[in-house]
Amino acid sequence: MQTEMVVALIAGAVAVASAALTLWGQNRTARLESKLEALRLAEQRRFEVDQTVAHYREPLARAAYDLQSRLFNILEQNLLEVYFAQGDERERSYVVDNTAFLVAQYFGWTEAVRRDIQYIDLGQDEQTRHLARLQDHIHSLFQTDSFDRTFRVFAGEQRAIGERMLIDGSRGLMCLGYATFLDQLAKGHDRLIETLRADVSAMSADLNPAGPRLIAIQHALIDLLAFIDPGFVRFSRERRSKVRVTSSG
Repeated sequence: MQTEMVVALIAGAVAVASAALTLWGQNRTARLESKLEALRLAEQRRFEVDQTVAHYREPLARAAYDLQSRLFNILEQNLLEVYFAQGDERERSYVVDNTAFLVAQYFGWTEAVRRDIQYIDLGQDEQTRHLARLQDHIHSLFQTDSFDRTFRVFAGEQRAIGERMLIDGSRGLMCLGYATFLDQLAKGHDRLIETLRADVSAMSADLNPAGPRLIAIQHALIDLLAFIDPGFVRFSRERRSKVRVTSSG
């Protein structure tokens, strides 16, 4: 009888140990599966961020490059003096219309990036957070009242211009080309674009008031290009110089 009791106790202890081991194994498996799922979701978010940024990297870089190049030519190469003050009607129209287009184009691609990235969790993605900070800085330079009001574009106006520049294409959001932009100008009055055009015309008479804002924006665009294209693969080092801070145009 005593032997049977010992056997029963041993069997019970084995059963309890087995159950405990099973429960421990299940808990360990659940924790492991939870960690794997968290890693999978993090990798999925990372992939989404990479895909979104990759989709817009080239057009955003091109828009930033074109705009900074125009500002450089205005501030350092006397573009307005040569082609507006001394130019014929065609040259004057081009300088005004194309400069307004380059600003609008940058706002367009900035809005496209903002729309897509706002739905992505950026908590663990330092690269994309840095891109957002660079864009926010340029956004602030356009709207701040720390400079003369010339070429000041408020936050809502930046977004409104950007929204008007965007169209849905087969591969996602696309920005209007220059020809379509000119066609829209010919169709009717756009108050925001007309304000940009008026500022370009005003700068041809006196660039000094607008100089500090334009210099700050050009410098910030160069910083954005340095982040997007650090190896100078898309745009050469020689064409990405910051204007002199003392430049008055």
